[in-house]
Amino acid sequence: MHLVQYKARSRKITTKRVISVFILLSVVMLTACGNNNFRPLPVVTDYMPDTITETTHLRIGVVSGPYQGMFEEAVLPSLQNIGYTATFFYFNDYTSPNFALAQNEIDLNIFQHYVYLNTFKFENDLALSAIMEIPTVSMRVFSNIFSSISDISSNVSVSIPNDPSNLARALRVLENANLVTLDPAIDKLRATINDIVENPYNLRFAPMPAHELVESLKVFDIAVINGNYAVSGGLNLSEALFHEILVADYMNVIAVRTDDLSKQFVRDIIDVIYSESFLDIIADPDGNFVGFQWPRWFHDALAE
Repeated sequence: MHLVQYKARSRKITTKRVISVFILLSVVMLTACGNNNFRPLPVVTDYMPDTITETTHLRIGVVSGPYQGMFEEAVLPSLQNIGYTATFFYFNDYTSPNFALAQNEIDLNIFQHYVYLNTFKFENDLALSAIMEIPTVSMRVFSNIFSSISDISSNVSVSIPNDPSNLARALRVLENANLVTLDPAIDKLRATINDIVENPYNLRFAPMPAHELVESLKVFDIAVINGNYAVSGGLNLSEALFHEILVADYMNVIAVRTDDLSKQFVRDIIDVIYSESFLDIIADPDGNFVGFQWPRWFHDALAE
């Protein structure tokens, strides 16, 4: 990386020069006021937009989980039929794909929900936008010790995600499972461990990176695990002790750079996801996406 240093040039403005400039500006202003032929101010149509360089080879960022498979199976074939090619770039954490997208190292990513995207982009001042909700695996509670929520005893160790949006989400999952109670006065999208007002089972929390949660089951009594890592970690979704019912803010999305929103590849991806072929693959009862929660638009499309 080359660092460029900028040095301000010293400027000496003499009193005599200031007076001269003032007199010149006064003459120009008086002349303009006496001239009825005003030059119109520039308008938007005076400027030509920058040429849009269209993208036909898509660089797609993914993390562990089923969403690369969803794109490969249900989206990419239709894109290839109209001339696109693609390369997948794998990231082992939740932070890198958004930085890579902002830095134009990839063209889109597919791994995160609305809350994570919006929190991350505002905290890091990134111009990223969601273009489409996709079917999503919900967050779930797993254990190698207990076979049901009702079996959970006192003084239990719990691993949860440590990023703020997913930590808050995990706490709400535990509240919905009647294991803790959160302060009703708070914004639960931003809940922290300190916002727990009732902990009848004396749960002991261990926040950690989301990609470590499956492995943590070897050490901790229960773990609240993001759906993508549960799938990639080989966990059986049907064996979860509890699973959340996703609200709209936690449906996963496809994200692009905001500057690319007008590009053709964005419109083509949206068209494919709205297509009958995508719907058929996702809704196939014998397919790879059984157990995924569908966004509202998907239910509406199937009902048409």
